[in-house]
Amino acid sequence: MKDIKKLVDTLRQQAVGKTCMGTGNYSFDVITRRVYPDGFVVGKRNRFEEKVLMMEIGNTCGNVMTMLPYLGVKTFPVAMFDVSPQGYQMRRDLRAYGADDRFVSNTFDGGTTILRCVYKLDKEGKPAMGHKGSSAGKPWNGPSARPARKYLSSKGGEVDALVESMGFTPEVFFFDVAQAGHRALAERLHEKGTLVYFECDFDGHRIENEKSRRAAYRAFRRCVEASDVVKMSGEHVQDLSFADAYHDKLFIQTLGAEGLRFKLGVGEWIKLDPIVNPDYKDYEGAGDWTSSTLIAALCGRDRLKVKDMTVESVKEVLTIAQRVASYSVGFYGSKGMIHADENFKKQDDTLEMPHYTKKLMYLHDAASAGYSGTSMGILKYLPEDWQLLMPDCPVDAEDCLKMLKELCEREKPDLIIGRGQGGFYAQMLRGYKRICLNPALDISNDADVKVGSHQFVINRRDGVQKYEITPEILEGYHRLKARQFDGISDFDRENCYGLFGDHDTDCGHYKSLFAEHYKHICSFPGGHRMEPDEIEQYLMPLIKRLVSTLV
Repeated sequence: MKDIKKLVDTLRQQAVGKTCMGTGNYSFDVITRRVYPDGFVVGKRNRFEEKVLMMEIGNTCGNVMTMLPYLGVKTFPVAMFDVSPQGYQMRRDLRAYGADDRFVSNTFDGGTTILRCVYKLDKEGKPAMGHKGSSAGKPWNGPSARPARKYLSSKGGEVDALVESMGFTPEVFFFDVAQAGHRALAERLHEKGTLVYFECDFDGHRIENEKSRRAAYRAFRRCVEASDVVKMSGEHVQDLSFADAYHDKLFIQTLGAEGLRFKLGVGEWIKLDPIVNPDYKDYEGAGDWTSSTLIAALCGRDRLKVKDMTVESVKEVLTIAQRVASYSVGFYGSKGMIHADENFKKQDDTLEMPHYTKKLMYLHDAASAGYSGTSMGILKYLPEDWQLLMPDCPVDAEDCLKMLKELCEREKPDLIIGRGQGGFYAQMLRGYKRICLNPALDISNDADVKVGSHQFVINRRDGVQKYEITPEILEGYHRLKARQFDGISDFDRENCYGLFGDHDTDCGHYKSLFAEHYKHICSFPGGHRMEPDEIEQYLMPLIKRLVSTLV
């Protein structure tokens, strides 16, 4: 351990002043671990509980951009995240680990991928890792669980504009997706003398459709041509014959438990044995530590041109990279070794938010989350200077109402919009302008709050997937329902609007009950959940009318 710390300190000292720009795969990693309270028996269905260990930025490029500052190299990630809580946290995480976020943004058109990593036991009782991915606010499974990525476009002069705005030339450019925008940026920076490092994630050989497979392979080869260092795993790229066509590159192939091998220029492939860590806990991030340490070592030794590299110098830096990567697997999480470093302190992670002139709050339906399809639809049509707060509501109704009242007192929203169960809560938040969208006024009879175990249909910020309704929690819903119309003032009657779908079979019948207490009832020709065009046509005009009449 002392040797690794000494090695890292040396890398930092040698790499001071060097820079690396990176773009590609970023994700918000939710790291969880299954525990088996009744023990584990092979061949049986074992009861388990999942505990969240950490939630932070990850994936290949996200890891490299946060590992390199720890090793002394200043990083400049290029990314466009969305405006979800996860998207903002990813940007804050980049800053906290020491990256410069001047080329990172949060916009509605951006993308944020949530990757849920589960440490568990397989059917034979052996340690295993499970992965599920989704875009922020979307379910973990199903057709909507594809990564929401916003890649740098190769069209419209986007790459040229980025390069012209930089004001500096990085020593290294890292990318890990064979996409045209990344490749175009690699080519532009290579022309300026930057060492281009391509971490290949796929060469297309597993694609069944021949046309798609050929297209993927062409994209892979074009990225190889634009690069100086190409690193790939034996799992993702198996046929290495293409490497013989290039005499000016360093190729590296990782082989898992078998170590790795490399090919420099016109030389032969040379294998390096693995460095085994007997205290192994987690292999996640080992490959990213290999890349990050290799880049830092190349920077520290000024080996930033392939022509200046020798077989012995490559062996030296790769051995250093293997040592750090091997050490990293003794910790949980890709950046576990950083967390365990008592001398490491996160840097300023404050994030300057846009200037907002109006503040709105959206309250979601049962078994859902703040960042959902409805809130995304509202965000799409809001003016840029209007903020939308999207809290995840607690399962316990009385705790939830208490939390929402405290949040309203602190944030003082100009308007509250609640859908379904959120509409039930919204109408009880006295003294604020509100829109209750298909409010579930008899929430205690909702199927999602029946006694028993339930599944959240939308990803929540804390990564929790399941919730339990106990008899005590259900009784709390009944108590709240009994007093939900208490204390309604003249202001509330005038400023709390009901918006009901004509075809809502879940909550449409509550329209008459709502009308007994409030003055304004509106309708739209839809169901319980508003479609995007319905949000634009029916909800947004009402939102803007109520906000514009604030006194």
